[in-house]
Amino acid sequence: MVLKVWSGPFHRQRHTILLKHLLTLKNCMQQESKHSLKEIRSASNRRLGFILLSVAVIFFIGILVKRSVLG
Repeated sequence: MVLKVWSGPFHRQRHTILLKHLLTLKNCMQQESKHSLKEIRSASNRRLGFILLSVAVIFFIGILVKRSVLG
């Protein structure tokens, strides 16, 4: 088993990656805060509607295939 050392270039690289990740998260949070709660909820409801619609369509297609195959 190879153990990674938490010093030297590996530590700096990990630190840099974590900082970039934190900055990205911060930017995402700032962009989300610009949108109103109503817009966010509306987008979430639309996404849920598309998911439920796709489930219903797949279920209906499954019933049609079952009836055509089994008679």
